[in-house]
Amino acid sequence: MSEQYFPAMQKFTVLDLGMVLLPVASQTEASCLLVQLVQEQAKEPSKNPFLRKKRPLISELSLLRTVQQIPGVGKTKAVLLLQKFPSIQQLSNASVPDLEPVVGPAVAQHVHGFFTQSS
Repeated sequence: MSEQYFPAMQKFTVLDLGMVLLPVASQTEASCLLVQLVQEQAKEPSKNPFLRKKRPLISELSLLRTVQQIPGVGKTKAVLLLQKFPSIQQLSNASVPDLEPVVGPAVAQHVHGFFTQSS
């Protein structure tokens, strides 16, 4: 990086991102430092602000569509429910207090009622 842009990059890195700049004397020292950082980040990836959070994949589109048939549950809430309760069995066994943090109290009542109503 040229000296023209280094002060701005340094300010951005330290002040805006809250990261620490570590001085290195050579490319070898820099590579060793990078290896150490990668190894440390592998221990606690949740602390790395540059890693994207992996979104769980919903295995079957038909499962998503099935959950969307519950009154009050659209695509967004269906995805949230399936991330927390990955099977219909787990979803059907969930209590209202288990469901509320995921979809709110009103929809939690609809979901619980959907599975517990007698025919």
